[in-house]
Amino acid sequence: MKENNKTGKREKYFARGTQKRRPKKKIRTVDGKISITKSGVGFVTPEVSDTANEKDKKSNDIFVAARNLKSAMNGDLVSVEIISDARNTRGPEGRIKNVISRALTSAVGVYTDCGRFGVVTPLGKNSDDIFVPRKNRANAKQGDMVEIKITKYPKGHKGPEGIISRIVASANDPHSEVKAILKENEVEIEFSMAAISEAKNACRNGDLNKDVLQEELAKRKDLRDLDIITIDGPHSKDLDDAISIEKNDKGNYILGVHIADVSHYVKEDSALDHESFDRGNSIYLLDYVVPMLPKELSNGICSLNEGKDRLTLSCIMEVNEEGVVLNHEIAETIICSKGRLVYDDVSNYLESHSNPTSQIEGDKKDPNDNDLNNFGNAGEHEETLLLMQELALLLQKKRHEDGSLDFDLDEAEIEVDEQGIPRDIVSIDRRIANRMIEEFMLLANKTVAEEYFWMNYPFVYRIHEKPDPDSIMKLKSFMAGLGLKLSVNADNVHPKALSQILDKMQGDNRLPVVSAVMLRSMQKARYSTECTGHYGLAFKYYCHFTSPIRRYPDLMIHRIIKAHINKTINSGKLSHFSSVANKAAEQSSFTEIRAQKMERKIEKIKKAQYMEERLGEEFEGVISGVTSFGFYVQLENTIEGLVHISTLAGTFDFEENNFKLVSRYDSESFSLGDSVRIQVARADKISGLIDFKLVQKNASRETRNLW
Repeated sequence: MKENNKTGKREKYFARGTQKRRPKKKIRTVDGKISITKSGVGFVTPEVSDTANEKDKKSNDIFVAARNLKSAMNGDLVSVEIISDARNTRGPEGRIKNVISRALTSAVGVYTDCGRFGVVTPLGKNSDDIFVPRKNRANAKQGDMVEIKITKYPKGHKGPEGIISRIVASANDPHSEVKAILKENEVEIEFSMAAISEAKNACRNGDLNKDVLQEELAKRKDLRDLDIITIDGPHSKDLDDAISIEKNDKGNYILGVHIADVSHYVKEDSALDHESFDRGNSIYLLDYVVPMLPKELSNGICSLNEGKDRLTLSCIMEVNEEGVVLNHEIAETIICSKGRLVYDDVSNYLESHSNPTSQIEGDKKDPNDNDLNNFGNAGEHEETLLLMQELALLLQKKRHEDGSLDFDLDEAEIEVDEQGIPRDIVSIDRRIANRMIEEFMLLANKTVAEEYFWMNYPFVYRIHEKPDPDSIMKLKSFMAGLGLKLSVNADNVHPKALSQILDKMQGDNRLPVVSAVMLRSMQKARYSTECTGHYGLAFKYYCHFTSPIRRYPDLMIHRIIKAHINKTINSGKLSHFSSVANKAAEQSSFTEIRAQKMERKIEKIKKAQYMEERLGEEFEGVISGVTSFGFYVQLENTIEGLVHISTLAGTFDFEENNFKLVSRYDSESFSLGDSVRIQVARADKISGLIDFKLVQKNASRETRNLW
């Protein structure tokens, strides 16, 4: 029996060698960008080529557990091996094979002194803390904003390591976060000596040189006798647009939009020109401004200050009672502002003289407003202001009838003290004065763009392309979930169809949420040398002409306009303008996006800092976003925080098409626009993240007017 057993084992052993081997399962590898959540897990978004089929394009992100991240950091381009094609309902799971390229080679963040070593926490969410050996701290102190170069990437349980290369701002600098964000985005704060020298030479102590004035009067229209005014914020110093208005014998409005002639001082190919091109635009980060031009120009000779003769480029339009431009002239002019007015003063004045039917759509007169009698010097320009309001109402009505979209989005005003600490955050309204100036700028921009389109000159246009079909279908599904019918063709939806939805929702407290979702379905506006129209405004022709102090595209087209006015255009110059216009459009689109990201980032940081002092407090809000991991709640002051799904009582499923979390076991659900009461659970100013805890769901969103 023993022998037989041995023989059987031997036969079984050799039999293995005769069996046909199973082929090894081929491991699928995908390249993509990894996003690491604050819980420490990652999601890789696959890179998909333009020629990929629709199935690949809609493939799910790949989940990567913390143990499978290897040395990957947030934002890296990685190669990931698929180890499971389905992980419950969350799609495929993988492990990092290798890092193709690093998103982070250096970072800007807050230094924490831990004694024998230090730690730098980069600004922004989900970034790894970077270990700093004591010898590498470069005299950084607790709380300083520093720039750090990464010398070692994560390995095993060890995080990244680095050396501090620069102290960006000390801990007690009130603008430390702002300076850190600027450094992170490689924005230069100081101007070159050459640019400053040119600006000072042009300044002439803020007054127009008498010889220059006489020389320019010989070729410019002298409009200094008109009642020309500026309307801006109380702290604005770069006043680049002014308005005049009157009626002619036909009863038509003669509207003058007068813009600072910056191109007279910033010559092409000068040091100032190169610097303003690189900057692309002025950057406004709360109370800190990084101007496109030195203050000698932006706040001095180019600013349309009251009582000062200034060189301008004017668009003068004859507009009838239907809001149609009958005639127009674009000319080099000289003006002298008769009044430096402030938005709130003008709005208070006009609201005190208006009845409800004469106010611009969206404005509300509050008879209990304590500032109602605070008019500043607005009353000195009564006739001009009343005509401005009258015309603005006509222009807004026409624009609305044409399908222009006016999104009801809440904007925050953050008040910081001398130490940079936020003391108050409120939602600001676009009042009568703001809307008037907006209408006049839109009309001038549209008029200038149309003229130069038909002249077939090289130009820089402001374009906004129509939404892509997928975005429209998602929007349609979202609207259906709210009981709103959006009858559109996905391939060709006119903005008027969307405008009608916004009209129907007037008075509904879900309007801000609907506006935000609708806006997210739109493409980004950008600059281009091709005039493809502006979808959101429902304009066939549009450009940016009215802010050359703070936007390079405006300065660029001013040069083209002036070359035409002065008859210096030839084939060589047209070819040159074509080349530089392309570069200006590309650069300005890039710098605009960069500025917007910085503005959003500093706003998130200050809002989180504000809520750090309000932990445990309760507030009312509206659900502004719904995801698979919870929902976001926006408070009346525009602050937004996350209620994570793990903090909710019960089990919820995410209905993506309906933007909704639905309970598996009862009728409880959370949808966009629902009003809720929350408690502040966590706030972190470094990451800008705020977490809320649900206290209770409030009354039905259809019946409760929360705000």
